[in-house]
Amino acid sequence: MAKKSFKVSNIKSYSFFTFIVLIIIGLFIFFFLRFSKIDTNKYDLSVGSTFYNDDFNYYTIEKESYLSQKFDGNYYLYQKESNKTIKEKVGSNPVVYNKGDYKVYLYGSAYQVLSNGNVEFVSEVTEIPKNSPTKFYKLGDRKYLIVDSSLKTEDGSIKTSGYLIIELDKQGNATFANNELNIKTIKPVILKGTTMSFDIANEKLLYGKKEINLKNIIGSTNLYKAPDTTEDEKKKESNNSTEGGNNTESNESAVSGGSGEGDISYYDDYLKNVIYSVNNLTNSITEVNDKTDNSIKKGEIYYDFSKYIALKSVSSSVTSITVNYSVVDSNNEYQSVFIELDDNVGNSTKYYLNKNEITYTIRDLDIDHTYTLSFGYKLVAESDEVVEDVVNVKTKLPTCSVSVSKVTYNSLIYNVKITTEYKYDSGTIHLYADSIDSASQNVNMDSAATEKGYTGVLKFSQLGDINTLKLENLVYNGNSVSIDCSYRFVR
Repeated sequence: MAKKSFKVSNIKSYSFFTFIVLIIIGLFIFFFLRFSKIDTNKYDLSVGSTFYNDDFNYYTIEKESYLSQKFDGNYYLYQKESNKTIKEKVGSNPVVYNKGDYKVYLYGSAYQVLSNGNVEFVSEVTEIPKNSPTKFYKLGDRKYLIVDSSLKTEDGSIKTSGYLIIELDKQGNATFANNELNIKTIKPVILKGTTMSFDIANEKLLYGKKEINLKNIIGSTNLYKAPDTTEDEKKKESNNSTEGGNNTESNESAVSGGSGEGDISYYDDYLKNVIYSVNNLTNSITEVNDKTDNSIKKGEIYYDFSKYIALKSVSSSVTSITVNYSVVDSNNEYQSVFIELDDNVGNSTKYYLNKNEITYTIRDLDIDHTYTLSFGYKLVAESDEVVEDVVNVKTKLPTCSVSVSKVTYNSLIYNVKITTEYKYDSGTIHLYADSIDSASQNVNMDSAATEKGYTGVLKFSQLGDINTLKLENLVYNGNSVSIDCSYRFVR
């Protein structure tokens, strides 16, 4: 009996130990998968940036700050105060906006809903141009982000631009928040952008005729139900439909001359057909315009009487700034579309853009200099110019490298590479042995601006303990230029 009891006890201990090990392994796998999804980057926030936390408290960045995601999946705001760093929870999807930037920055995991109904998963930081056409994201259960140059409710009570965070309660009421407003609706609202309509209470997105049920994306706890149509409303709709039919018959009678189907003495058959064609075309255009809501849809052919401009991206190199833009102007309502460049020292130049192009490059700019770029338009019927966006952009420093591949007792082999875009007129290489200029040689700057660079042999009388090879006496467009381009080695 004692042996049997001992064996049963061992089995129980072994089973318990195995159970504990399995739990530990399970927890390890869970936390490993959870940790692997964490965004380990730190995102610096520029002064003037604004955002909301999950409780819709509004923040304005006034000092050095950055965002970082932690193990719980939330982003935290870090700010330096005196000799310590203050950490504050923001939420899982902070949306950062800055008036001086042409983009809105969405942090964390979300789902972008495209105009064709497709859904794309985004994570970490998503940079979104804050212009037309509409960019639509589902951030979580009953929470959305729309980025667009124009956003307004169907009744015109709310108008804004740039971006809008929308969060619904379970009864379908919505909180709207951005850098301009923070309000809550008390009735179902339809929100319109440049390319879409959003039935918020029902969580349905409409791109032209394409209806997208947003509840199907990660689900929804929304309990809103549209009220049933009453018998009186049905009867009224039926009466309106009957009245509309009578009006149509009346109009047809008027076109034919007003005194019966056979009476066409006022118009001959040809003229009658022309009038009917014009009427049908007018009705067709009106009907299509009503359905499209002045929207812009890709890959579809329809009557397009909409207009919009969009600054899509701005990039810089050493001496140039390239602007990518889009202009839709089917009815030629824009007299001009322009960019204006201010060098922030009192000089500005305006460049008028071709509405049929998508990119424009401004050249011959100063290196390592911050410019202010304004993007705007002027309508044919208006006298004032409208600035749609303002962006600060900085040109880059020219790249340059010096290297040494071989050193002998009286010479060395070196290589110089410079930016191909910023090719200097002339320059010399100098060898400083213990800070004493001991040798120099002219550099072929044309060769230095190639992919392989310029390779030369520099002879010297002696080396020092610490030696520096430095590119100096640089001339660009007839002007002297000074940059730090050197290589240091010891004997």
